[in-house]
Amino acid sequence: MRRLFIQFYLILMASFVVAVLLIGSLYEGTAERVGNRYLEYLVQDSLDRLCQELAQLPAEQWPAHMASYGQHLGMALHTAALAAQPLDAEDMAFLAAGNIVLMEADDTFVQRIGQSDQVLVVGPVPYLSFLHELRWVDVGLLLALGLSLGLPILLWLRPHWRGLQQLVSAAQRLGAGDLQARVSLPAGSSLAELGETFDRMAQRLQAAIAGRKLLTDAMAHELRTPLGRLRYRLAMLVSPLSESEERAIGRDLATLEHLIDDMLAYGRLTQPGFRLTPADWELVAWARGHLPEWQALGPQCRLSLVVEADPLPWRGDLGLLERAMDNLVANALRHARQQVQIRLQRQGQQLWLSVTDDGPGVPDEAVERIFEPFLRLDESRNRRTGGAGLGLAIVRSIAQAHGGQACVLPSPQGAHFCLQLPVHLDTNGHATLTDGAVAPG
Repeated sequence: MRRLFIQFYLILMASFVVAVLLIGSLYEGTAERVGNRYLEYLVQDSLDRLCQELAQLPAEQWPAHMASYGQHLGMALHTAALAAQPLDAEDMAFLAAGNIVLMEADDTFVQRIGQSDQVLVVGPVPYLSFLHELRWVDVGLLLALGLSLGLPILLWLRPHWRGLQQLVSAAQRLGAGDLQARVSLPAGSSLAELGETFDRMAQRLQAAIAGRKLLTDAMAHELRTPLGRLRYRLAMLVSPLSESEERAIGRDLATLEHLIDDMLAYGRLTQPGFRLTPADWELVAWARGHLPEWQALGPQCRLSLVVEADPLPWRGDLGLLERAMDNLVANALRHARQQVQIRLQRQGQQLWLSVTDDGPGVPDEAVERIFEPFLRLDESRNRRTGGAGLGLAIVRSIAQAHGGQACVLPSPQGAHFCLQLPVHLDTNGHATLTDGAVAPG
C-alpha cells in the first residue's frame, strides 16, 4: 500500500504544483506587474518634487533635507552614484532620462537628481518587503495544503487497498493449490465486481480440475477390471496360445497396465495440493545399487554411470526420483543404438542428473514440447518402441514438485535429458503445475 499511496500522492502533488506555478506565473506577469506600476505612479510625484528641491540645493544640504522629507514619507532616503547602479543599459538610460526605476533586489525606488551624477534612493519600501515575505507565506500555505491532501488520499485508498490485498491473497492460495480460495468482497466494495469475477473463475477452475481428476481416476480404475478379466480368460483358454501369440498379448496387457499406472501417477502429481514426503539420501550409492535394474530395462545397450562428486547428499522424495530416473533411462534405452550414459554432478546448490544416448535425438522444433503429456513426435516410432507419451510429462512434474526442472540440453549426438534439483531446498513448498521447463543457463 505504501508504494501505491506514494505514487498516487506524488502524481497528485505534481499536478497540483504545475497548476500553482501556472497560476503564479500568470499572476506575476499581470497583477503583480500592474501593482508595481501603480505604486510607481503613487511615489512619482513625491520623488519628482524632492529631486527638484535637491537639485536647487547645495550637495552638503542634501542629507538634512532628505532626513526631514524621509520622516514625512516614513521611509529612508539617501543618495548614490548614478554609475554605480546595478542596471542594464536599457534601464540605465531610462533612469538617466529622469524616470523612476524600481529596484526589486532591495525593494527601493531610484530617480536621478536633476542633471547630476547622483540618484535619490527611497526605501526599502515596506509594502514591497511585505510582498516578498508574503511569497514565503504563500509557499508555506501551498506546502501545508499539499500535505493535507495526504490524509484524504490515504482514507480513500485504504478500502481499495484492502480489496486488492484480499485478491492477492486469494490468488496466491489458489496458485498454491487451495482450490477453495475465494475473495468474497462485500457488495459495497469498489472491487466487488472484480472479486465476483475472480470467484467465478476459481469455482470453474476447481470444477474443471476436479472433473479431470475424477475422469482420469475413473478411467484408470475401470480399465483395470477388464484387464484382469482378460488375463483370467486367457489363462483359462482350452486351446493354449502359441508362444508368440502369448508374448504379444502379454506385451499389450503390460502396455495397458503401464498406461494406467502413468495416468494415475500423472493425475496425482498434477493435482493441486500434492505434497512430497522428503528425507535425506546419498545418491551415489543409490545410483550404483540401482544400475543393474536400469540395465535390465534394455540389455541390448551398454549402460554406464559417471559420478563427478562422491558423496552426493540430497533431500527429497526418493520414490518419485526413482520413477523419474526410471522413465528417463527407459526412454533413452528405447531410442539408443548402442550405449546410454547416466551422469551425476553437483553445481553449487543444484544437483544435475543427466541421461544421454546415441540415438536419433530430439528434433529442434520439438524441444519445447517434449515434456507435454501424450506428445508423439513420431507415430511409427512410438508404435515400435511403446509408450503413451506420459513418461516425460511425469518426469517434469516430479522435478517441479521438488522445486527443480527437467529439460533437454544440446548434444552432438543423440538426446541429452537433464533433471535439475535443489540440494537442500525445502521440497514441500513448490507447486506441481506443469509449466514449461526452461533449460539451465
